Amino acid sequence: MTTTVGLMQINWGLNWSHSEHESRPQADAQQSSYSLLPYSVGLLQAHAAAHLPAAAQPRWLTPVFERLPVAEAVSQLLGADVVGASVYVWNVRASLAVLAELKRTAPRTLVVLGGPQVPDRAEEFLRANPQVDLVCHGEGERIFTAILARAASRDWEGIPGISYLDADAGFQHHPPAPRTRELDQIPSPYLNGAFAQLMASQPQRRWVATWETNRGCPFSCTFCDWGSATAAKVSRFAMDRLQREIDWFSEQRVGFVLCADANFGMLPRDVEIAQAVVDAKQRSGFPFSLSIQNAKNSTERTYQIQRLLHQHLHTIGVTLSLQSADPQTLANIRRANIRSSSFTELQQRYLRDGIYTYTDLIIGLPGESYAAFADSVSRVIADGQHNHIQFHNCQVLPNAEMGDPDYQRRFGMATVPQAIRSAYAPADERPEVEEYCDTVIATEAMPPADWVRVKVFAWMTDLVYFDRLLQVPLLVMGQRHGVPHRRLLEQLTQAQPDRFPVLAWAIALLAEQARRIQQGAVEYIAEPRWGNILWPGDQYLYLRLVTEARLEAFYAEARGALGALLPDDPEEQTILDEAFTLNGELLRLPGRRRDARLVLSHDLLGFWQAGQRGESLALDERLCVYRIRHSERRFESLSAWAEFLTWCQGRDKREYLAPAARLQAPLAVA
Repeated sequence: MTTTVGLMQINWGLNWSHSEHESRPQADAQQSSYSLLPYSVGLLQAHAAAHLPAAAQPRWLTPVFERLPVAEAVSQLLGADVVGASVYVWNVRASLAVLAELKRTAPRTLVVLGGPQVPDRAEEFLRANPQVDLVCHGEGERIFTAILARAASRDWEGIPGISYLDADAGFQHHPPAPRTRELDQIPSPYLNGAFAQLMASQPQRRWVATWETNRGCPFSCTFCDWGSATAAKVSRFAMDRLQREIDWFSEQRVGFVLCADANFGMLPRDVEIAQAVVDAKQRSGFPFSLSIQNAKNSTERTYQIQRLLHQHLHTIGVTLSLQSADPQTLANIRRANIRSSSFTELQQRYLRDGIYTYTDLIIGLPGESYAAFADSVSRVIADGQHNHIQFHNCQVLPNAEMGDPDYQRRFGMATVPQAIRSAYAPADERPEVEEYCDTVIATEAMPPADWVRVKVFAWMTDLVYFDRLLQVPLLVMGQRHGVPHRRLLEQLTQAQPDRFPVLAWAIALLAEQARRIQQGAVEYIAEPRWGNILWPGDQYLYLRLVTEARLEAFYAEARGALGALLPDDPEEQTILDEAFTLNGELLRLPGRRRDARLVLSHDLLGFWQAGQRGESLALDERLCVYRIRHSERRFESLSAWAEFLTWCQGRDKREYLAPAARLQAPLAVA
């Protein structure tokens, strides 16, 4: 009898639109255009189709690939003899809910669970989730094929890498087999037609493809389950297969390709692979975007690849995954073997080339204090990051070293389950099944009050520096006077309420949100007045400042607080005044429709622009006239401006400021 197999890989929603010249996140989830092909379960189907004998070939149902109501997902899986599901932090609870209802409706269905969220020590998990018959550990392709071969007998003896409860409710665990070294034993789900049925059933959709060119990671970062899942040695798929997959992406008009390699650029051939994608784009227009995780220590190849992608493909920006600049923290998370100097060199080279970058830093890493975190931010900015720092909360994954209770006790880590939400999702929209991540909200080195300080520091850094509210005066003070970013920010975040009431109000607002997160609240802040969507803390504060007419007072108080750090020199105080004036005039705000002219006694625009490029410029007293081009992008309503803010956050924060140029050469002041 033919076995019928259902597969499920619920993907987190993608929310992109695309034209020839831009791709940007949308505030309205209904505008979503792209769906992620369920690559993990596609691999299971492709492997079984290639390795089971013809007489044992199963009948495959169309996979469940998106978050659906539980009843609808169950209806798609009914009739399956075996259901295989891949789970990670963003889909595990929804998947388990679907499987529980499926098992209630069709109790004879054999349910097999794999993916990174399956705990290595699975007994407690299996007893808590009786809807799951088998869990798979490590690479699932060979395991799932072996399970299908035994589905009729349900005799699991000798199958490596599985855990289950036997007929007497005893826990059974079979250690994983060695990883597959010859990766081409795993057929491509793209080339063998595993997705043909799904794509034919959804002709209106456009697709995003996950792509592997190799497997393995030589690093063992304690917050990551990538290296622990794959061990150190990197295995490769053959170049001929990769070229044929690139051709498939072109033929199927797949625009976005997400490369799942842990360190793209670590192998010499990776430059050739990137060039092959570019060649396909130039021939057919597809794929038009390749997203990669950069190699950590291969500075030259990483630079070559990113420069190539920037020149020829649509890229949102180069990620520099630093995580921390503190040496002891890096040792605590096993990243001491990743050279921080590589990130610095890449940042400065991209800066000179005008390639947009952003830097990842993690809040709450073991052993990192408030001071060490603030100093890390200062260093990143001093090294030339003027576009964006992406601040992430430290989250604990079950199979990462950080998930070990002994590791957590060692560093005094406290966590709270935090519901997962996307920025700009409707605030009143609740999923049928919530997903949670265990978020670090304190450590021995960063007690709860200091964690709050760090969150406020990060949000304020976003607001005043990367959202550009005060970037001009902050950069001037940093580069002209050598004042580190930490000191500048603390001058704002420690402002006394009696002298600086608006600054104090802003800090209190952010601190309260940080404390709510420590109690398990979502990361983002709801506000019914602006589309009733969830806003990042920095943008929420920006909106409050503008809509409540507090921005002018915010500027005045920030000017007073920062001015106290400068010498009592009239020229320096004048330069700071003009830096604030220039920054304020550059802001893109609702109601600004006409170009503006501004006359300053120093070329502060040139100084700021040079600083952003990593160059130095003398700041002499010279009369300068600037034109600020607000007419190029006007916002007739607050809602239009708010939508613009959502675009900036996901695409290019440089757009917070209007373009400007000097109208004439600087005139020396007699």
